[in-house]
Amino acid sequence: MSPAAQDPVRPQRAPSEDGPHSSPDPSSSKEPHSSPDAAPSGDGDRRSGLGAVLQEEEFSVADAVGGPRGIIESVLPTLLFVVLFVATRSVMVAAVAATAVVVLLLIARIVQRQSLSTVLGGLLGAALGAVLAIRSGEGSDFYWPGIVTNAVALLVLLVTMALRRPLVGLLVGLLDPRVKDWAQDPDARRVYTRATLLFVLLYTAKLAVQLPLLLTGQVAALGAAKIAMGLPAFAVIAYLVWLMHRGLLARRERD
Repeated sequence: MSPAAQDPVRPQRAPSEDGPHSSPDPSSSKEPHSSPDAAPSGDGDRRSGLGAVLQEEEFSVADAVGGPRGIIESVLPTLLFVVLFVATRSVMVAAVAATAVVVLLLIARIVQRQSLSTVLGGLLGAALGAVLAIRSGEGSDFYWPGIVTNAVALLVLLVTMALRRPLVGLLVGLLDPRVKDWAQDPDARRVYTRATLLFVLLYTAKLAVQLPLLLTGQVAALGAAKIAMGLPAFAVIAYLVWLMHRGLLARRERD
């Protein structure tokens, strides 16, 4: 996925980071990579994200983040933008190059007849970010689409928690039939509320770190923060959610 990604919650992929601006979606499980639910894996159309790991007995980081291809699609646009901007100090060169690489990733998926949803989101984010950065002349404006995506994801997570239907519970109930009755089980509701809270903390941290960097024009630091708080952070939280889910299943089997 491209470095903007996903942010939070679909039943199929692993996040690229909000397209070229966001982070992996908690519910990624598409047929290869879409956010937090289907991140493309390097092995064709295998599922990735939470949808790929929740039903497995062993946790796979590769499946969670979409394999080598998912990492490339998530990191490369942001990395390329930062490197070229620092090297040339040209917003035009950096923004156009980052957008072009997403286009190439999209073409590669078309040629291989793979899912386009993740890369399409990245392309829209990169293109919009490029337009904003070129118009203003500020490299940091390239990251606005990802910041907005993170804010929307955080709002969705908070709303589902306020409605007592935490988003992770809704997603897991769709992905794993063993817990489709989670809303009627107090133990399951607690588990998935805590799991949703983990994603709330992730997106809150992203905004708390990245928004000040964006507002102060720290392009290189912002790019590094986006990469570090993208797939690596998503993989850690996906593992914790997997542990919580497996623990719930184990308790149900004992009862």
